[in-house]
Amino acid sequence: MIQVAIFSRVSTNEQSFDRQIADLRKTANNLNYNVVEEISEKVSGAKSNDQRKGIQTLLEGARNGNFKKVLCTEVSRLGRSTIETLKLVEELHSLGISIYLQDLNMETLNEKGETNFQSELILHMMSLFAKNERRTLIDRIHSGIKAAKANNIHCGRAKGTTEDTEKFISKYPKVVDGIKKGFSVRECVKLYDVSLGTVAKIRKELKTI
Repeated sequence: MIQVAIFSRVSTNEQSFDRQIADLRKTANNLNYNVVEEISEKVSGAKSNDQRKGIQTLLEGARNGNFKKVLCTEVSRLGRSTIETLKLVEELHSLGISIYLQDLNMETLNEKGETNFQSELILHMMSLFAKNERRTLIDRIHSGIKAAKANNIHCGRAKGTTEDTEKFISKYPKVVDGIKKGFSVRECVKLYDVSLGTVAKIRKELKTI
């Protein structure tokens, strides 16, 4: 059996990578892979590789020859910086390690350990999309905040909330601001790296206060 490592990432402590791991375990089982390492981290994908303990652990295992493939759900889990992501991919490839992207059902190296034009092109494009998606959403929230201030819209904590609701909502001030500016649940999920369930709950609580 081919030995593989599972890699997952979320950006905040409030998020969970359990779903990513469960999905990748199932994929490994379906492909008859032997999972020898599961590496997870809670850090912004915009940080450089040398600032991310998860990436450093992954590279250490790769250099030690612990596995031959890395499984991740999508390119953005590897990182949201195009340069840093491609540097990581290049080093893994130099060690003969292929990356399996679950959302694309694609490997970055073929059976001969070579990259092909199609996979390389898709990898570059997806890495750029991940970076630009983050940039676009950040620009939107900044624009929304500016517009709200210009119209004297209050964005702080609502008055009259119960203690439990207040404590919960106070943990996610940026999500609250995003919802009040009209961003959708999915936009808030992508922008703030908070789970869909958490954003939906915050929106529900805001409607009751």
